[in-house]
Amino acid sequence: MSIQEKKKLTLRVSTHLIEQAKIYAQKHNTSVSQLVEVFIRNLENDAEAEHTPLVRQLTGILPADIDVEETYHTHLEEKYDG
Repeated sequence: MSIQEKKKLTLRVSTHLIEQAKIYAQKHNTSVSQLVEVFIRNLENDAEAEHTPLVRQLTGILPADIDVEETYHTHLEEKYDG
């Protein structure tokens, strides 16, 4: 099946969740079908990665020689003791 081909899927979900999904989809200018499709696609990625997309995006932006714990504690000391 190519990427453009779509097939109908029937799901049984509580009425309340369906209404929540419709409201969410409308607020985000998408459809419930698209939400489900994105969710299922992300299941494949979750099997490969242990971190969220944001964490993966931010990984590697700090130099390797920085002591993150020490830098964070120094920041807190300056912020609250300064």
